[in-house]
Amino acid sequence: MKDFGAKKKLIGIVIRALIICALVASACAASTFAWYFSEKGVASYAPVYAADSLYIGAGHRDIQNDTFEDIRYLYFNEMDVTGDAYVDRVICIYGKSVPGYRIQLAYTTNNPFTYELYHAVESTTASAGAVYNPTHQSPSEDYYYKATGSAIAGTFLNRAQNGTEATSGKHTETYGSYSTDYVQKNAEPIYWQTSVTEVGGKNDFVNYYIIRVYKNGKALNDRETDVLCIAAKAFSLDQE
Repeated sequence: MKDFGAKKKLIGIVIRALIICALVASACAASTFAWYFSEKGVASYAPVYAADSLYIGAGHRDIQNDTFEDIRYLYFNEMDVTGDAYVDRVICIYGKSVPGYRIQLAYTTNNPFTYELYHAVESTTASAGAVYNPTHQSPSEDYYYKATGSAIAGTFLNRAQNGTEATSGKHTETYGSYSTDYVQKNAEPIYWQTSVTEVGGKNDFVNYYIIRVYKNGKALNDRETDVLCIAAKAFSLDQE
């Protein structure tokens, strides 16, 4: 690990990303929000068509050649607190025979970060504001991703009124019978889910997104760690 000098002011390993893809039949996602705690099972559903596959990648997905950027390349370490107010990272959600899905985030609160999610477009040409995200295959290919429109609307399920901590409303789903007395307040994750179902496809599809992490004035030279869980949960498009 790097030597974090005062001049560089870097936050080392500030976010550890956990990725979960869930294929489930549910009219309401609120009943299964333990993504931070455990992965949910796979089930088919009707009447649209049975779910086949749903995955999250860290960048470019080539459907024709069946290649993708593995999620282990989703880096959040070494965020420069003296730079821009936020950091952008690219993910893709891809699959087959998934009519729609919702994206779910759960995150701990050791650091005062806030998160937004944007639709993104992929290009092989650099442009102002685009995120450079080369592939890790050999030979490497250069891709650029630009956020489009406003942040995707979503709902917080257990965020406290102060906006910086979680309530205990989802404690049981996260920790089971483990008492709140033994869980530090910052280890209670805040849960968030997109309000509208994202469109998938009967055939192979890929959608790109930018996760925007606002640093909110974080300026300490430390190595505190937040945990960010990213999940994609299959829905039929009539489950709005």
